[in-house]
Amino acid sequence: MKRNKLPITIIALFTFCLTLLTPMNPAAAFSVTDVLPQAVKSDSSSSSGGNTLLNILIGLLMGTFLDKITNVQSKLPAEINQVLGMATSPKDSAAASAKGEQIIATAKTLTGVPYVFGGNDIASGLDCSSFTQYVMKQNGISLPRTAAEQFATGKPVDKANLRVGDLVFFTTYKAGASHVGIYMGNGEFIHESSALGQVGVSSLNEKYYAERYLGARRYF
Repeated sequence: MKRNKLPITIIALFTFCLTLLTPMNPAAAFSVTDVLPQAVKSDSSSSSGGNTLLNILIGLLMGTFLDKITNVQSKLPAEINQVLGMATSPKDSAAASAKGEQIIATAKTLTGVPYVFGGNDIASGLDCSSFTQYVMKQNGISLPRTAAEQFATGKPVDKANLRVGDLVFFTTYKAGASHVGIYMGNGEFIHESSALGQVGVSSLNEKYYAERYLGARRYF
């Protein structure tokens, strides 16, 4: 019976591709023999099951190849993964956490600054959005002036995924984002509050703010 050489040709082709893409690290290297089922290894010359064996071979090779690549990727340095677009999001990085804490530290220095609607000066007073604009500017982040404009920028963040330094927005005296504060963690935020008459800390769980919570934005 004439020997069917197609599966053997496919094996040779995939072996060549895998050789080119196999990592230099011996611990991460793998061979085509790792992915061949015993039935294919022992009977790759069978003509009666050629097409079936070919389909199985391709599926196994691709599946195992992608799995191996994923394992190798997890061992790559962060710098390489970043270039490849695989880096961990900055929201999970130590640098982002440090940035958030720095923002809160700046905000706390303004505790007690009086609330003035439309105010734009630390000495005479601020309103909620001039407060957040000032604090973020001190940390290298430029924001527009009003709460509505600030809400229209940045990256939306789910309430369950809030991170220290995110801005939290509320609908208060008018529709849309009309009040803003800076999330501190543990369900608390610091803001220039008309109710407090100054910069102070409130809880997202307070009935007033829980009912008026609109959303959050991230800028770093």
